[in-house]
Amino acid sequence: MNLVDGLWVEKYRPRTIKEVVFSEGQSDDFKRYVHRREIPHLLLYGPPGGGKTTIAQILASSKGLLNFPKDNLLSINGSSKRTRGISYVEDVIVPFLKIPPMGKDNHKIVFIDEADYLTDHSFHSLRNSIERFTKLSRFILTCNYLSKIPDAIQSRLQPYEFKQLPLEIVFDHCNKILEKEKIEFSDKDIKYIINNLYPDIRKIVNGLQRCSVTGKLKVNKNIVLTNEKLVTASLIEIITHLSNKEESKVGKKINIILKLISEKDMEYRNLYEKLFFTKNIPPAAKIIINRYANGHGNCMVPNIHFMSMVFDIIKALKEYAK
Repeated sequence: MNLVDGLWVEKYRPRTIKEVVFSEGQSDDFKRYVHRREIPHLLLYGPPGGGKTTIAQILASSKGLLNFPKDNLLSINGSSKRTRGISYVEDVIVPFLKIPPMGKDNHKIVFIDEADYLTDHSFHSLRNSIERFTKLSRFILTCNYLSKIPDAIQSRLQPYEFKQLPLEIVFDHCNKILEKEKIEFSDKDIKYIINNLYPDIRKIVNGLQRCSVTGKLKVNKNIVLTNEKLVTASLIEIITHLSNKEESKVGKKINIILKLISEKDMEYRNLYEKLFFTKNIPPAAKIIINRYANGHGNCMVPNIHFMSMVFDIIKALKEYAK
């Protein structure tokens, strides 16, 4: 067994368009693209774990549009410091597109995952590249935050929103994986893992595998309850206390957050995303979360930057309650 086959998240990743669960109205479009082996420039957006990257990878593979993906695909991680700037567009993307597609492929494909992390200068250069090479190339961009993609780029791409998969579909997917892997399990344990890691399907499947090493699904809270989850839960409790006019209980939760972000490794990007997409957090707080998420890449001390956000949320909600 190779490493990829040993990872459930890869083993059970959809390989064809037919295997993907789409939002209403999207399935026919993507099936048509593959059948005709032709797409417009695409922008796939929505919360983490919703299938954006999976769809892009299928379209840019031999199961989708390309006969020769090795020669005609340029796959880029837009959040990397090495690739997110203008120099990468001019030094890598443009030279790649100057060479016509190999074999019988109609186009070359440039796939930029997490494109919402590209710089403003990079987007400007990218817009010119889309226009210049549109006859022999197609661009596929994915992002979590549509607002971070400039209007000039959005207007040149066909947008598709990928929403959170319904809980019953996620549960059914997990159930099938465990049955195929011959793992003993209870519905209660599956639901516990889903409830704590939803909507990120990748994390849910990884959590299932890590909790099943003995051949039986046994919930390990150290695996399922991530640091980001604990911080999110504490912030939600702060918001609840404020709405119930229980300000005396807020200080304890602030101290919990301070301790976590001071002592634990924190994936702040995932944390901001989780907070933003959490339904229990009111719009007034999400406006502040969005602002701090945008500025996080330029902050000097991440944990202080995050705590400033927490105090701004508390201040805003107090003012709103007056």
